[in-house]
Amino acid sequence: MPLQDLALAIAENSVHGIVVMDDDGYCLYDNRAWTEITGFTAQDMVSKPVHDWVHHHHPDERPFPITECPIGNTLGRNENVRNHRDLFFRKDGSPFHVSCAASTISVDGAPSLKILEIRDITDDMQVERRKDEFLAMLAHELRNPLAPIAAAADLLQVGRLDAAGMKQASDVISRQVSHMSALINDLLDVSRVTRGQIRLERRDEDIRGIIAEAVEQVRPLVEARRHWVAVNTSPGSTFVHGDRKRLVQVFANILANAAKYTPDGGEIAVSIDARPGELRVEIADNGIGMSEEMTSRAFELFTQAERAPDRMQGGLGIGLALVRSLVALHGGSVAARSAGEGRGTTITVVLPAVAPQAAPAEAAGRGKTIPRVARPLKIMVVDDRRDAAEMLGMLLTSLGHRVRLEFDSHAALAAAGEENFDAFLLDVGLPGMDGMELARRIRGLPRHGEALLVAVTGYGQLHDRDKAIDSGFDHHLIKPADLQRLSEILDAAATEPARRS
Repeated sequence: MPLQDLALAIAENSVHGIVVMDDDGYCLYDNRAWTEITGFTAQDMVSKPVHDWVHHHHPDERPFPITECPIGNTLGRNENVRNHRDLFFRKDGSPFHVSCAASTISVDGAPSLKILEIRDITDDMQVERRKDEFLAMLAHELRNPLAPIAAAADLLQVGRLDAAGMKQASDVISRQVSHMSALINDLLDVSRVTRGQIRLERRDEDIRGIIAEAVEQVRPLVEARRHWVAVNTSPGSTFVHGDRKRLVQVFANILANAAKYTPDGGEIAVSIDARPGELRVEIADNGIGMSEEMTSRAFELFTQAERAPDRMQGGLGIGLALVRSLVALHGGSVAARSAGEGRGTTITVVLPAVAPQAAPAEAAGRGKTIPRVARPLKIMVVDDRRDAAEMLGMLLTSLGHRVRLEFDSHAALAAAGEENFDAFLLDVGLPGMDGMELARRIRGLPRHGEALLVAVTGYGQLHDRDKAIDSGFDHHLIKPADLQRLSEILDAAATEPARRS
């Protein structure tokens, strides 16, 4: 194939727009991608230079000298341009952002030619903007709970609080830590979903119990804003085959969104409609509503409505994106609709229904009561963060267990070699000998071959759990450890051999 034909074939199949111009900027050739990106063809651009069409629209339609165009001026000096960002206009007048490469060529004394190559980066620019907005919002959301935590910690450190004051400070810290944990968990969940690392633990569940648990989760926010919440269910089977924890997460996210964007004293209505083969759950509010543009991208990552100063709990814009992903994993769909700004929003979740089942005794909602200790255990807590170890030790002691604290992995291993313990709660990120290695060595001690080993760690990815189990741990809990779950694990260890989970 002649070199000229090869060059033409390459240009025609390029995904970048390419146009060849004479010295005055008039089009001599444009490729298929150029037409797709700009809407212009060579026939369109015969009356004015290319740069006048796509770079600037001159007010009086006079020819726009190539020397007045930044790229053209550079080409006029026979210089090359790479990765130049600019704003162009399509044939329909709509603006778009481009990354340009431009060069001047001259072959065998023939008149020089100008070659311009463009790539539409409008979407890339929007992603960058949304990323910057997200990082700013993340910093804002993480700083918010730090302020009351720091203030409460200072008050406790002063040591002049009475019992009521200490309880109030403790409650503040607990609430704000829960808020931070929820933010971090949402971020990790989005990461897991996008990489396909979410594992659903499916079983037949009554959607009524799931909705009741979700409502309970958002109750503090609902009560703080004095919202009225109503749940209505149509006759018929309300069972789905799904992961209860993830479905509660779905509806709690939607309810929390409704509460955040509904003014004080507003109304939130939940309706469960059982239809042949499917369950349709609608959550409607009379809040700020959405524009048509916002509704179309409500479930995209990092999308948020405009914040008002009184809505300080706007979140990170990942809740509804996570909802869409989790619902899709269950074989369902989710959609948003709104009559417009100020006219409320309705989120509809559709899930496959299953045949009626006898509802388990706990279907109406699961209690959060911490089980009674079947037998006090002797437990070693190992964490190089002294505050974390001492607080966990206090919690375990309050449950009736005997606790020994160690802040160094080598000291912990030495103590394990000298005393018998029923259970070990180990941080993974220990300096020197990490928690994985410590677990392996403790498991290798004759006296502790059958002891309960629990990883209590800030590393929460799926592969972190797998590594912990491979190292000899029986359980893997994410900091801050859920007290009820931890109590259940310890209670089970007191009555039967530990099950790994």
